[in-house]
Amino acid sequence: MLSVTIDTAVFAPPPPGSPKEAVYSFVATLLEWREARESGRTKVYTSRYAADVLMNGNLYPLRPHLRELLKDAGVFEYDANTIAVVAETLLNSEKVEDALRISYVLVDGLTIEPDVFCSHTPAELQAEAERCAVILSLAGQYCNEPVTRGHAIAIRAKDVSVAIRVRGLLQDIEHQRDDLGNLPMAPDCFEGSTLVCSSLHHLLVRVDAAEVLKRATHASQVQAAITVAWYQRQAATGMLPNWDDLSPFRVGAEFVNSLQAHHVTGNPGLADRILRAAIETVCHEQLADTHRLRTGRGGGDPQRMRGGDAAWRRDIDYEYHLHYWECEDGTVEFASVVVHDDFSIPE
Repeated sequence: MLSVTIDTAVFAPPPPGSPKEAVYSFVATLLEWREARESGRTKVYTSRYAADVLMNGNLYPLRPHLRELLKDAGVFEYDANTIAVVAETLLNSEKVEDALRISYVLVDGLTIEPDVFCSHTPAELQAEAERCAVILSLAGQYCNEPVTRGHAIAIRAKDVSVAIRVRGLLQDIEHQRDDLGNLPMAPDCFEGSTLVCSSLHHLLVRVDAAEVLKRATHASQVQAAITVAWYQRQAATGMLPNWDDLSPFRVGAEFVNSLQAHHVTGNPGLADRILRAAIETVCHEQLADTHRLRTGRGGGDPQRMRGGDAAWRRDIDYEYHLHYWECEDGTVEFASVVVHDDFSIPE
């Protein structure tokens, strides 16, 4: 699944006297990530220190402050209670430190390029954003961590979709991991990167779907890779994709095992071809590349069925094929990737 860590500054209301546009941006960002979380398209994380940083800086989105902000800006489409509930709901999301099992870092000489946090005020908000960037970049670079695959820091900005480079001297770290043995400590410099985005759209167009598929260890990650690839194909036409156009599909229990069995990670271009075949299947395109998966090798043998679900085979390339179930309710269930002489399909 795709995921974001919401930057703590996203929860800080604009200062008194801010223009109406700044207030709209503040509210719209919160509403977008609530909708993304509730729709199941994105998992949301926040920092375990977010609430404390906001309270200590008198920036917590309290109802009286929000009420005054809306009134002064002349914004009447939203009410303070609704905004506060949305903010509190998101703030109560799972903590990224717990998910990554990295609780504390101390870094000297930190550089972030491009520095998307440099305008954060007060300084505590900038320090908090930088700390999260360090933790995520360390986990992404030095750990085998599924959370960092298809993950970004969500900030309040306009049209931001960028990979930031994070470098520094790691003086201390507290964690509960067993895969950080090669982590460089000061005086050696660590280097990593993490994505930053300003919206779900900007996350989706930036994620490397093929890389997510290559490193998938769970069906949900394959589902995310196919979804991202579909979204990027639609966005490439210049139109904002409509989620209603994505037909329902799911990933079977043995699909990830079939990817690993055929060494998708080490086969140049295979991940991209699998994603193309999956999208064409979901979108009912290139039907000449599909064939009924039969109970035997003969052309007159009946199609294999699973109750009311029909088994199909789609060409990925000359060597590999995609086996899937076209379910009675219209859902496509991707079952396995096989070589050309394998006609089996997991039930």
